Amino acid sequence: MASEISGDSGEYEFLTEAVMLTKDIEGMCCEIGLRRGLGTTTIIEAVRQFCPYKRVISIDPYGSIPYTGREHVGKIRLDYDNQMRNETIPLIYQMLGNVNWQFFNMTDLDFFNRYRVGGVQWNEINTTYELKYSMVHLDGEHFFHAVEMEVRFFEPLMDKGAIIVIDDFTEDFINVEPVVSLMERSGFTELKRGLKKSIWQKQ
Repeated sequence: MASEISGDSGEYEFLTEAVMLTKDIEGMCCEIGLRRGLGTTTIIEAVRQFCPYKRVISIDPYGSIPYTGREHVGKIRLDYDNQMRNETIPLIYQMLGNVNWQFFNMTDLDFFNRYRVGGVQWNEINTTYELKYSMVHLDGEHFFHAVEMEVRFFEPLMDKGAIIVIDDFTEDFINVEPVVSLMERSGFTELKRGLKKSIWQKQ
């Protein structure tokens, strides 16, 4: 396997734009679905440029667990194994600089169950903090109910102006119209749509 930062999507500049647009919004930046790290490192570089005080987190279970990559296809096992994790995570740590990044080796559902209220920061004094998010990239499982679960978790923890970027936002991967309806009902307006990604801002 190649041990390098790479990605399997496109329009990573949408992530840079999303971080830039939310640089003054309270909360951290989050990516669900890390794989080989290009999404996360793009977010980290944007945070370094626009808002270096922000925390960045990434959530991915790896482990070759069953994964739904497309709506109505069913779960399959891809090459998102622990060897990929072991190759990728050290590379990200090497390029962090002063950016505060944390990796959660778990599913999004496990993360939601554990960190619904807040988290703990270990420094000179063990302090708890309320979870808030300014920018989230959804690149986990690609079917409506997975996106719905993610949006319902993040929306109450986002202030006006915060952004959700949805990856693989095409009919090849997901039923787009139900997701559009979900986002609008949840108080988001679509700012931009490309061939792969869509940017939604909370109103």
